[in-house]
Amino acid sequence: MSSETFNHEQWETGSEPQTTTEGVVAVNQILAKYTPLGVKLSTGEFHKWDPAAEDGTQVAVRITPFNIDTTGAVKTQQLIKAGTFNPELISWHEGVTDAQKLAAFVGSPISLQALR
Repeated sequence: MSSETFNHEQWETGSEPQTTTEGVVAVNQILAKYTPLGVKLSTGEFHKWDPAAEDGTQVAVRITPFNIDTTGAVKTQQLIKAGTFNPELISWHEGVTDAQKLAAFVGSPISLQALR
């Protein structure tokens, strides 16, 4: 007899509803679910958030709600623009510090709140 395991993922951690909106995701990116995104000011396209950048993508303003692959072409996708979410489930940029995580979405309608 085989058994099945179900792992419940608690993504939303606050009382604010998750909202999404369309955004153009830049070409040649493979983004995991719950990846923070910044918008490149010169193009208006969303790129993986990079806290070391100086082109607009250093400010996290959206999150991918699912895996997105833009290999070969830009894609218009629904992106998370607001809500309160579990920081443990965010697909953080490699090498990001705890301080950068805390400051990632400051000034946006996205909040991070750990489970209690």
